[in-house]
Amino acid sequence: MPFIDANTQSPDGNRAAFDVTIAGAGAAGILLAALLSHRGRRVLVIESGHFELDDDRQSLNEIEQTGKKMSNAVWNRKRAIGGTTTAWGGQSLPFGRLDFEKRDWVEHSGWPIAFDTLQPYYDIANRFMGVDERNYDSDMLGLLDRRDPGFDPALLHYHYSKWARQPNFYKLHRQVLERDVTVLYNAHLLRIDLAPNGRVQTIEIGDFRGRRRTMPVKTLVLACGGVEANRILLLNDHQMAGGLGSASGWLGKAFMEHPCLDAGYVDSSDMRALQELFGTRVRGGRRYSVRLSAGADWQRTNRLLNISASLMWLYEGDAIGPLSELKSFVGQPRLASALKMARSSRQLATGLWTLARSGLIYKPGAAAKLSLMCEQQPSCDSYIALSGERDRFGARKARLHWRIGRLTWDTVLSFCRTLGEEIQRLGLGHVRLFDTLQADAADFESHLSDVNHHMGGARMSTSPNDGVVDDQLQVWGIPNLFVCSAAVFPTSSHSNPTLTLLALAARLVDRLSKAERPAAVTS
Repeated sequence: MPFIDANTQSPDGNRAAFDVTIAGAGAAGILLAALLSHRGRRVLVIESGHFELDDDRQSLNEIEQTGKKMSNAVWNRKRAIGGTTTAWGGQSLPFGRLDFEKRDWVEHSGWPIAFDTLQPYYDIANRFMGVDERNYDSDMLGLLDRRDPGFDPALLHYHYSKWARQPNFYKLHRQVLERDVTVLYNAHLLRIDLAPNGRVQTIEIGDFRGRRRTMPVKTLVLACGGVEANRILLLNDHQMAGGLGSASGWLGKAFMEHPCLDAGYVDSSDMRALQELFGTRVRGGRRYSVRLSAGADWQRTNRLLNISASLMWLYEGDAIGPLSELKSFVGQPRLASALKMARSSRQLATGLWTLARSGLIYKPGAAAKLSLMCEQQPSCDSYIALSGERDRFGARKARLHWRIGRLTWDTVLSFCRTLGEEIQRLGLGHVRLFDTLQADAADFESHLSDVNHHMGGARMSTSPNDGVVDDQLQVWGIPNLFVCSAAVFPTSSHSNPTLTLLALAARLVDRLSKAERPAAVTS
């Protein structure tokens, strides 16, 4: 099947023959396209970007910000074939069982599906990423020949993140896309029109030469990023006041990120032993990194949110360490790198020997910075709306009002205390927190940063009165319109959202192809 440049041509043949039209060629869009085509469905993917990033396409990400400011809302989202997978690290980490449950201390919590419903689709998502299907704790300890360090499981969960060898989905699945899918790039979705029966009938797309065209659709899936999916629904208010899926009043509401911060350092008399427990390891060409997340019992007892910690092994100033220096030198030989390696030859030898012996990426002399990633409580005070400013196509830009509730900060403070107590109990060291972590910090939002995990605004729900899409990702009241985006997440957990989004996409493949079993992965 062809990759078609909308600036120069259109899809051949009867455009109504496509069974599914997908807006967005990022992680979810590529999985949907690959697995649906494997099921025999004719799939068209439309993507506003092309094969490289450029200022013109990226300018469509410009937003107005009226709440807490994000670091770079334009370039942290990627308009290209492959989407943000062209820039991410490829981390695999599922949400926990409690994340899907109704928690009476977390307002607006509870998913319309359970963890067990999504579990088999997590396996599919991992296979699609090229990641193994082992569990994230006991199986990883066995694979890496490690022991459990002994954290109280009621308080802290010691586990691993997995990292894909090839995080770029376009590169990873290019063969399938070229063979089985029609991809129309430089094609920006402008308008969705409904037929009198309430179904999506046509869409209008614009290219970057000023032309517009109308295309019929049988089934439309919005597989865009969290902000853009909300904007598209909000913009299409010409047939439904407030936008498509707005009847409940939830459209655009409860936008979430993963508030992050560096909380301090872990000091230890034996930093080598600390790195053995918390350092990144390589096995079979794959990376595995350690996370410590809040135990379910800890969350229930303290009535707090989910949160996790990692130790980042850093050198002073702009030093990157001997192993990273060697990697840089191999990629681009430079005299400055060679001199740095010569001056740290003993550390380099120790690092290489440790890597070969145990797979540990050991950084002699590095400090252990404590980095936290937090769940954000869903709140109607944090939302996406439409701005008065317009983009190059004349469409209103998104207006993002990001706010973080006090419960997130309370979670940070309590988790740091628990983490410090457990590290000290086990004799691993001492947690030295920054002075900014104060209970009475009125400016706590200023100490938290974003990490480009945009979730919420088109939340899943069990009732059309409580959300935007149902448990099958169908927009309430529109039978052939689906949203497959982190925008549908009712809550955010603490972990990277991509694996959970891919699992939802794999489940949607079953819905759209009317299959009874999870989809197989092909490459």
